[in-house]
Amino acid sequence: MTEFHTSDGSDTGDLVEIRRKFVQNGKVIEHPSSKIDGLDKQIDSITDDMCEKVKDIFTDKNDFKKKGGLKKMGDSMKNGMVLVMSLWDDHAADMLWLDSTYPKTMTTQGGPRGSCATSSGDPKDVESNSPNSNVKFSNIKVGEFGSTYAGNPGPGPSPPTPGNCPGGSLSACIGLCPSTPSAAF
Repeated sequence: MTEFHTSDGSDTGDLVEIRRKFVQNGKVIEHPSSKIDGLDKQIDSITDDMCEKVKDIFTDKNDFKKKGGLKKMGDSMKNGMVLVMSLWDDHAADMLWLDSTYPKTMTTQGGPRGSCATSSGDPKDVESNSPNSNVKFSNIKVGEFGSTYAGNPGPGPSPPTPGNCPGGSLSACIGLCPSTPSAAF
């Protein structure tokens, strides 16, 4: 689950932290702390301070800060957003940034990100070897902190059902979404 924390704990405060938790078989697992050499304290959530420090250590450009950081992201969220999930591959970087070394030549801290070979993830290989790949997303919930998993009842909207989806079904509902202009997405 992902929690968006604000400066004053309200729905209208400035976004200051994004915290992840995982639930498996009813057990809540807190996001582990980082293990990054050079940090004065290890971190377990996303904050502007975390981004600044990690970008410095990894010698990355802090484009997130340049674009306004968490405050700007929170301001955008207040305007309304749509959750979009998909199965995809990466024609720009072969997904190496996720679980390999990226950039390929950066072998110092911040480059190695997992055990996959730098030759892996080529979209041509992924698409030809797994042409029928698919994914099903389910059990998606939205609600107050702690309200969306077993053992933590609380308020939260009910997920759409065929009877209360605009258009009468999920696919019909999605069909009602505008496809132009592309900024609508």
